[in-house]
Amino acid sequence: MRIAEIDTFMLRGHGKQGAYGAPYGVVVRVTTDTGIVGYGESDSMPNVVKAIIEAPFLHEMMSGLKWVLLDQNPLEIDDLWTRMARATLNYSRDGASLAAMAAIDLALWDIKGKALQLPVYELLGGARRREVRCYATHPLGTTLAETHRLARSLCDAGFSAVKFGWHPLGPNSQRDDAIVRTLRDAIGPERDLLIDGGLAWDVETTRTRLKHFERYRLFWLEEPLAPYDFQGYAALAASGITPIAAGELASSTLELTRLVEEKCVNVLQVDVSRVGLTQAMKVAAFAASRRIPCVNHSYNYGINLAASLHFALAIELTSLFEVPMTPNEIRNALVPNAPAPHRGILTPSQEPGFGIKIDEAALDRFTIAN
Repeated sequence: MRIAEIDTFMLRGHGKQGAYGAPYGVVVRVTTDTGIVGYGESDSMPNVVKAIIEAPFLHEMMSGLKWVLLDQNPLEIDDLWTRMARATLNYSRDGASLAAMAAIDLALWDIKGKALQLPVYELLGGARRREVRCYATHPLGTTLAETHRLARSLCDAGFSAVKFGWHPLGPNSQRDDAIVRTLRDAIGPERDLLIDGGLAWDVETTRTRLKHFERYRLFWLEEPLAPYDFQGYAALAASGITPIAAGELASSTLELTRLVEEKCVNVLQVDVSRVGLTQAMKVAAFAASRRIPCVNHSYNYGINLAASLHFALAIELTSLFEVPMTPNEIRNALVPNAPAPHRGILTPSQEPGFGIKIDEAALDRFTIAN
């Protein structure tokens, strides 16, 4: 079996995706000469990912990813990751290049599962758990009343944990406290409350916020600081006030393992559509060796969600599983059978690969030209 085609689709929808404007995305389809098709996606700038995949071949260390993969065996996933890393060596070793590699990597795992007629989690060593408890992710409302209503709706849907954050959290301590208080009041004392700081504060401001939030018993505070502030994150994680989660924006194993090595986090977030499943498994194993659980970051579409579920089932240490609940027309249409929690719980599919089907008509409908 050989890789016959690699196609990249830039997606754009209508309406709003929370605070981020119209829905967008990038999907990669890898087709083999035997007709097996695998799909991946990347949570990155679609135009850049497409350019990295389709750029011309100049030489083996400066090439678009596509040209070093065609006619290769798709089941040799580790070797193909090495080929892609070498192809980008002279122009990029991080960031969007790794995100583009991640999308292809997911598609290759999907192919391997389909070829061997096994769910991907079996290829990763088997499921260590039969189900995962989900937390629902949603942006804050424009008013406290709307935030209260949104949080209640997620509880009514059966979630035992919810996460809200980003704007308008930030410069006003009284408003921040009112937001978190509203959320705790809305979900009650028994459910878990997670807050995404949205990179809003510095270390001292975060310390102050955490002292105020202590009465609301946060399950974790996520990404209060800017990326690469390893010293700041380490100080917060060591304070013991509230567990600190971070890592979702990272694409490199170097950054993720450093967050663990330098004791920057109590929970490591991994987005397989930025890191790739091959590398994510290695990161999770390293984190487990330091007794740090890994959790998924999934804010885009059903391919990411399905791949993340296989990841969460297979790794040694995890806690919760993120499910995005923001209305999104691409998410709703692209993967009709995407994993869907029942009363806040997800269970694995027995289908081969990631166990999902792509609606090709929806893929065509949302694809935009270069």
